[in-house]
Amino acid sequence: MKTTVVKPAFSAPLYIAWEVSLRCNAKCLHCYSSSAPDKVHPNELSTESALKMIDDLADAGLLILAFSGGEPLLRKDIFRLIEKAVSRNLVVNVASNGLIINEKIAKKIASSGVRSVTISLDASNEEFHDYFRQHPGLFRKTIKAIPLLKKEGVRVVVSFTPTLLNYKDGRNVVEFAHSLGADAVNMSEYVPAGRGTKDLALPPEILKSVIMQWIDMRREFEGKIQIIWHDCRASLLVEENERDKYTGCGAGKLTARIMADGTLTPCVFLSQGAGNLKTDSFKEIWENSNYLKAIRNRELIGGNCLSCEHKSRCGGCRAVSMANTGSPLMGDDSCWMYKECLTV
Repeated sequence: MKTTVVKPAFSAPLYIAWEVSLRCNAKCLHCYSSSAPDKVHPNELSTESALKMIDDLADAGLLILAFSGGEPLLRKDIFRLIEKAVSRNLVVNVASNGLIINEKIAKKIASSGVRSVTISLDASNEEFHDYFRQHPGLFRKTIKAIPLLKKEGVRVVVSFTPTLLNYKDGRNVVEFAHSLGADAVNMSEYVPAGRGTKDLALPPEILKSVIMQWIDMRREFEGKIQIIWHDCRASLLVEENERDKYTGCGAGKLTARIMADGTLTPCVFLSQGAGNLKTDSFKEIWENSNYLKAIRNRELIGGNCLSCEHKSRCGGCRAVSMANTGSPLMGDDSCWMYKECLTV
Protein backbone atom coordinates (compact mmCIF):
# COMPACT_ATOMS: atom_id res chain seq x y z
CA MET A 1 0.00 0.00 0.00
CA LYS A 2 1.33 3.42 -0.93
CA THR A 3 2.18 5.65 2.03
CA THR A 4 1.28 9.34 1.81
CA VAL A 5 3.75 11.66 3.47
CA VAL A 6 2.06 14.72 4.94
CA LYS A 7 4.30 17.78 4.96
CA PRO A 8 4.20 19.67 8.29
CA ALA A 9 2.14 22.88 8.15
CA PHE A 10 5.14 24.98 9.13
CA SER A 11 8.02 22.98 7.63
CA ALA A 12 9.88 26.21 6.83
CA PRO A 13 9.10 29.92 6.99
CA LEU A 14 8.58 31.98 3.87
CA TYR A 15 10.91 34.75 5.07
CA ILE A 16 13.78 35.09 7.54
CA ALA A 17 15.45 38.36 8.53
CA TRP A 18 19.07 37.71 9.47
CA GLU A 19 20.72 40.28 11.72
CA VAL A 20 24.21 39.70 10.31
CA SER A 21 25.86 42.34 12.48
CA LEU A 22 25.05 44.77 15.28
CA ARG A 23 27.35 47.37 13.78
CA CYS A 24 25.47 50.32 12.31
CA ASN A 25 26.39 53.81 11.15
CA ALA A 26 23.15 55.20 12.60
CA LYS A 27 21.42 54.90 15.97
CA CYS A 28 17.73 55.06 15.15
CA LEU A 29 15.27 55.97 17.90
CA HIS A 30 12.92 53.12 16.99
CA CYS A 31 15.48 50.35 16.36
CA TYR A 32 14.44 46.90 17.62
CA SER A 33 18.07 45.80 18.02
CA SER A 34 20.92 47.12 20.13
CA SER A 35 22.94 48.18 17.08
CA ALA A 36 25.36 51.10 17.24
CA PRO A 37 28.39 52.42 15.31
CA ASP A 38 30.93 50.46 17.34
CA LYS A 39 28.75 47.57 18.48
CA VAL A 40 30.05 44.05 17.84
CA HIS A 41 28.33 40.96 19.20
CA PRO A 42 30.96 38.90 21.06
CA ASN A 43 29.52 35.70 19.57
CA GLU A 44 28.78 36.95 16.06
CA LEU A 45 28.69 34.15 13.50
CA SER A 46 32.01 33.65 11.75
CA THR A 47 32.12 33.45 7.97
CA GLU A 48 32.46 29.69 8.14
CA SER A 49 29.52 29.29 10.52
CA ALA A 50 27.41 31.71 8.47
CA LEU A 51 28.05 29.83 5.21
CA LYS A 52 27.15 26.55 6.89
CA MET A 53 23.95 28.09 8.24
CA ILE A 54 22.92 29.30 4.78
CA ASP A 55 23.19 25.72 3.52
CA ASP A 56 21.09 24.58 6.46
CA LEU A 57 18.37 27.16 5.70
CA ALA A 58 18.30 26.28 2.01
CA ASP A 59 18.09 22.56 2.76
CA ALA A 60 15.14 23.23 5.07
CA GLY A 61 13.18 24.90 2.27
CA LEU A 62 13.44 28.60 3.11
CA LEU A 63 12.37 30.90 0.25
CA ILE A 64 13.50 34.45 1.16
CA LEU A 65 16.55 35.47 3.18
CA ALA A 66 16.83 39.13 4.14
CA PHE A 67 20.24 40.41 5.22
CA SER A 68 19.61 42.92 7.96
CA GLY A 69 21.35 44.39 11.00
CA GLY A 70 22.59 46.82 12.08
CA GLU A 71 23.72 47.91 8.66
CA PRO A 72 24.48 44.65 6.81
CA LEU A 73 26.71 46.29 4.20
CA LEU A 74 29.23 47.08 6.96
CA ARG A 75 29.99 43.39 7.45
CA LYS A 76 33.24 42.64 5.61
CA ASP A 77 32.17 39.29 4.19
CA ILE A 78 28.64 40.38 3.29
CA PHE A 79 28.96 39.78 -0.45
CA ARG A 80 30.43 36.34 0.08
CA LEU A 81 27.41 35.49 2.21
CA ILE A 82 25.00 37.00 -0.33
CA GLU A 83 26.56 35.08 -3.21
CA LYS A 84 26.35 31.86 -1.21
CA ALA A 85 22.65 32.41 -0.56
CA VAL A 86 22.00 33.20 -4.23
CA SER A 87 23.91 30.06 -5.27
CA ARG A 88 21.52 28.05 -3.08
CA ASN A 89 18.55 29.57 -4.94
CA LEU A 90 17.38 31.72 -2.05
CA VAL A 91 15.64 34.99 -2.89
CA VAL A 92 17.91 37.60 -1.32
CA ASN A 93 16.89 40.96 0.07
CA VAL A 94 19.20 43.50 1.70
CA ALA A 95 17.81 45.99 4.23
CA SER A 96 19.93 49.15 4.34
CA ASN A 97 19.81 52.75 5.47
CA GLY A 98 21.54 53.67 2.20
CA LEU A 99 24.42 55.56 3.78
CA ILE A 100 27.30 53.73 2.10
CA ILE A 101 25.56 52.84 -1.17
CA ASN A 102 27.52 54.59 -3.90
CA GLU A 103 27.80 53.70 -7.59
CA LYS A 104 30.40 50.98 -6.90
CA ILE A 105 28.38 49.34 -4.13
CA ALA A 106 25.18 49.53 -6.21
CA LYS A 107 26.91 47.68 -9.06
CA LYS A 108 28.23 45.07 -6.64
CA ILE A 109 24.77 44.54 -5.15
CA ALA A 110 23.32 44.03 -8.62
CA SER A 111 26.07 41.67 -9.80
CA SER A 112 25.85 39.55 -6.64
CA GLY A 113 22.29 38.51 -7.46
CA VAL A 114 20.39 40.48 -4.82
CA ARG A 115 16.72 40.48 -5.79
CA SER A 116 15.71 43.63 -3.90
CA VAL A 117 17.00 46.26 -1.50
CA THR A 118 14.84 47.77 1.22
CA ILE A 119 15.79 51.35 1.97
CA SER A 120 14.48 52.95 5.17
CA LEU A 121 12.95 56.41 4.87
CA ASP A 122 11.26 57.82 7.95
CA ALA A 123 10.20 61.17 6.54
CA SER A 124 9.97 63.17 3.35
CA ASN A 125 12.19 65.86 4.81
CA GLU A 126 15.85 65.90 5.78
CA GLU A 127 15.57 67.38 9.25
CA PHE A 128 13.25 64.76 10.71
CA HIS A 129 14.81 61.74 9.00
CA ASP A 130 18.28 62.65 10.24
CA TYR A 131 16.98 63.32 13.74
CA PHE A 132 15.05 60.05 13.88
CA ARG A 133 18.08 58.10 12.69
CA GLN A 134 20.56 60.13 14.75
CA HIS A 135 22.89 60.73 11.82
CA PRO A 136 23.30 64.18 10.20
CA GLY A 137 23.43 63.95 6.42
CA LEU A 138 21.85 60.50 6.20
CA PHE A 139 18.75 61.72 4.33
CA ARG A 140 20.79 63.03 1.41
CA LYS A 141 22.75 59.79 1.15
CA THR A 142 19.57 57.72 1.37
CA ILE A 143 17.76 59.49 -1.44
CA LYS A 144 20.85 59.20 -3.66
CA ALA A 145 21.04 55.44 -3.06
CA ILE A 146 17.61 54.74 -4.56
CA PRO A 147 18.25 55.96 -8.15
CA LEU A 148 21.74 54.40 -8.06
CA LEU A 149 20.24 50.99 -7.33
CA LYS A 150 17.49 51.47 -9.90
CA LYS A 151 20.11 52.34 -12.52
CA GLU A 152 21.61 48.89 -11.94
CA GLY A 153 18.25 47.17 -12.29
CA VAL A 154 17.74 46.39 -8.60
CA ARG A 155 14.21 46.43 -7.19
CA VAL A 156 13.95 49.06 -4.44
CA VAL A 157 11.39 49.00 -1.65
CA VAL A 158 11.18 52.06 0.59
CA SER A 159 10.34 51.14 4.17
CA PHE A 160 8.37 53.61 6.27
CA THR A 161 7.66 52.97 9.95
CA PRO A 162 4.77 55.12 11.23
CA THR A 163 5.14 56.34 14.81
CA LEU A 164 3.46 59.16 16.72
CA LEU A 165 6.21 61.46 15.48
CA ASN A 166 5.88 60.86 11.73
CA TYR A 167 2.69 58.98 10.80
CA LYS A 168 1.13 62.07 9.21
CA ASP A 169 3.98 62.15 6.68
CA GLY A 170 3.12 58.75 5.18
CA ARG A 171 1.50 60.02 2.02
CA ASN A 172 4.36 62.45 1.40
CA VAL A 173 6.85 59.59 1.73
CA VAL A 174 4.90 57.54 -0.84
CA GLU A 175 4.87 60.42 -3.32
CA PHE A 176 8.55 61.14 -2.69
CA ALA A 177 9.51 57.48 -3.11
CA HIS A 178 7.64 57.42 -6.42
CA SER A 179 9.51 60.53 -7.59
CA LEU A 180 12.82 58.81 -6.78
CA GLY A 181 11.91 55.78 -8.89
CA ALA A 182 11.28 53.26 -6.09
CA ASP A 183 9.24 50.17 -6.99
CA ALA A 184 7.30 49.91 -3.75
CA VAL A 185 6.70 51.44 -0.34
CA ASN A 186 6.19 49.21 2.65
CA MET A 187 4.47 50.35 5.82
CA SER A 188 6.49 48.55 8.47
CA GLU A 189 4.72 48.08 11.80
CA TYR A 190 6.22 49.84 14.81
CA VAL A 191 6.62 47.68 17.91
CA PRO A 192 8.21 48.92 21.15
CA ALA A 193 11.33 46.73 21.21
CA GLY A 194 15.04 47.32 21.60
CA ARG A 195 15.56 51.11 21.70
CA GLY A 196 11.99 51.72 20.61
CA THR A 197 9.93 53.13 23.46
CA LYS A 198 6.21 52.75 24.10
CA ASP A 199 5.57 56.48 23.74
CA LEU A 200 6.30 56.21 20.00
CA ALA A 201 3.53 53.64 19.43
CA LEU A 202 0.34 54.65 17.64
CA PRO A 203 -2.85 54.47 19.73
CA PRO A 204 -5.38 51.96 18.33
CA GLU A 205 -7.66 54.43 16.54
CA ILE A 206 -4.76 56.26 14.89
CA LEU A 207 -3.23 52.93 13.84
CA LYS A 208 -6.55 51.97 12.28
CA SER A 209 -6.74 55.24 10.33
CA VAL A 210 -3.14 54.83 9.12
CA ILE A 211 -3.77 51.30 7.84
CA MET A 212 -6.95 52.48 6.11
CA GLN A 213 -4.99 55.30 4.48
CA TRP A 214 -2.46 52.82 3.09
CA ILE A 215 -5.19 50.52 1.81
CA ASP A 216 -6.74 53.49 0.00
CA MET A 217 -3.34 54.56 -1.38
CA ARG A 218 -2.77 51.09 -2.79
CA ARG A 219 -5.75 51.65 -5.09
CA GLU A 220 -4.85 55.27 -5.82
CA PHE A 221 -1.23 54.56 -6.76
CA GLU A 222 -1.91 51.34 -8.66
CA GLY A 223 0.25 51.23 -11.77
CA LYS A 224 2.61 53.88 -10.36
CA ILE A 225 4.16 52.38 -7.25
CA GLN A 226 3.27 49.31 -5.23
CA ILE A 227 1.89 49.94 -1.74
CA ILE A 228 2.40 47.12 0.75
CA TRP A 229 2.29 46.79 4.52
CA HIS A 230 3.40 44.64 7.39
CA ASP A 231 0.64 44.59 9.99
CA CYS A 232 -1.41 41.55 10.95
CA ARG A 233 -4.43 43.74 11.72
CA ALA A 234 -4.81 44.87 8.10
CA SER A 235 -6.88 41.73 7.55
CA LEU A 236 -9.68 43.43 9.51
CA LEU A 237 -9.84 46.37 7.10
CA VAL A 238 -9.23 45.09 3.57
CA GLU A 239 -12.21 44.41 1.34
CA GLU A 240 -14.21 41.27 2.08
CA ASN A 241 -13.05 39.46 -1.05
CA GLU A 242 -9.41 39.89 0.02
CA ARG A 243 -9.67 38.70 3.61
CA ASP A 244 -9.15 35.02 2.91
CA LYS A 245 -5.63 35.82 1.71
CA TYR A 246 -4.60 36.90 5.21
CA THR A 247 -3.37 34.60 7.97
CA GLY A 248 -2.54 37.33 10.49
CA CYS A 249 0.54 37.36 12.68
CA GLY A 250 3.19 35.27 10.96
CA ALA A 251 5.62 35.01 13.88
CA GLY A 252 7.09 31.54 14.03
CA LYS A 253 5.00 30.43 11.06
CA LEU A 254 5.72 32.50 7.96
CA THR A 255 8.58 34.55 9.40
CA ALA A 256 11.51 34.32 11.76
CA ARG A 257 14.63 36.21 12.77
CA ILE A 258 18.22 35.10 13.18
CA MET A 259 20.21 37.21 15.61
CA ALA A 260 23.89 38.03 15.16
CA ASP A 261 24.98 35.04 17.27
CA GLY A 262 22.77 32.53 15.45
CA THR A 263 19.80 32.62 17.85
CA LEU A 264 16.51 31.91 16.10
CA THR A 265 13.47 33.92 17.24
CA PRO A 266 9.85 33.95 15.94
CA CYS A 267 10.09 37.46 14.48
CA VAL A 268 12.32 40.53 14.43
CA PHE A 269 10.57 42.08 17.43
CA LEU A 270 10.66 39.02 19.69
CA SER A 271 14.06 38.49 21.28
CA GLN A 272 13.43 35.25 23.15
CA GLY A 273 15.27 32.47 21.37
CA ALA A 274 13.84 29.16 20.24
CA GLY A 275 17.33 27.72 19.78
CA ASN A 276 20.71 28.49 18.27
CA LEU A 277 21.78 27.57 14.75
CA LYS A 278 25.40 27.19 15.81
CA THR A 279 24.55 24.07 17.76
CA ASP A 280 21.28 22.77 16.28
CA SER A 281 19.90 22.45 12.77
CA PHE A 282 17.21 24.83 11.63
CA LYS A 283 14.84 21.94 10.92
CA GLU A 284 15.28 20.56 14.44
CA ILE A 285 14.52 23.91 16.09
CA TRP A 286 11.70 24.85 13.74
CA GLU A 287 9.85 21.57 14.15
CA ASN A 288 10.54 20.79 17.81
CA SER A 289 10.70 24.07 19.74
CA ASN A 290 7.92 24.22 22.34
CA TYR A 291 8.19 28.01 22.28
CA LEU A 292 7.48 28.16 18.53
CA LYS A 293 4.65 25.66 18.91
CA ALA A 294 3.06 27.90 21.55
CA ILE A 295 3.43 31.03 19.40
CA ARG A 296 1.71 29.25 16.50
CA ASN A 297 -1.18 27.94 18.56
CA ARG A 298 -3.80 30.69 18.68
CA GLU A 299 -5.91 28.67 21.09
CA LEU A 300 -3.30 29.55 23.72
CA ILE A 301 -3.63 33.31 23.20
CA GLY A 302 -5.30 35.23 26.04
CA GLY A 303 -6.17 38.83 26.81
CA ASN A 304 -8.42 40.68 24.40
CA CYS A 305 -7.59 38.14 21.68
CA LEU A 306 -8.99 35.25 23.74
CA SER A 307 -12.55 35.24 22.41
CA CYS A 308 -12.12 37.44 19.34
CA GLU A 309 -13.93 36.18 16.25
CA HIS A 310 -10.98 37.34 14.13
CA LYS A 311 -8.36 35.29 15.98
CA SER A 312 -7.77 32.89 13.10
CA ARG A 313 -7.36 35.67 10.52
CA CYS A 314 -5.50 38.21 12.69
CA GLY A 315 -4.27 36.64 15.91
CA GLY A 316 -3.04 39.96 17.28
CA CYS A 317 0.60 40.98 17.19
CA ARG A 318 2.58 38.64 19.44
CA ALA A 319 5.40 41.18 19.72
CA VAL A 320 3.07 43.96 20.87
CA SER A 321 1.71 41.52 23.43
CA MET A 322 5.26 40.87 24.66
CA ALA A 323 6.09 44.58 24.79
CA ASN A 324 3.02 45.48 26.83
CA THR A 325 2.34 42.44 29.01
CA GLY A 326 5.67 40.62 29.21
CA SER A 327 4.18 37.58 27.47
CA PRO A 328 3.81 36.86 23.73
CA LEU A 329 0.65 34.89 24.47
CA MET A 330 -1.50 37.69 25.86
CA GLY A 331 -3.64 40.36 24.21
CA ASP A 332 -2.80 43.06 21.68
CA ASP A 333 -2.95 46.61 23.06
CA SER A 334 -2.96 48.05 19.54
CA CYS A 335 -6.35 46.53 18.70
CA TRP A 336 -9.13 49.07 18.06
CA MET A 337 -11.91 46.45 18.22
CA TYR A 338 -11.30 45.09 21.70
CA LYS A 339 -9.10 47.63 23.42
CA GLU A 340 -8.65 46.27 26.91
CA CYS A 341 -6.11 43.53 27.45
CA LEU A 342 -8.21 41.19 29.57
CA THR A 343 -6.60 38.65 31.82
CA VAL A 344 -7.37 34.93 31.60
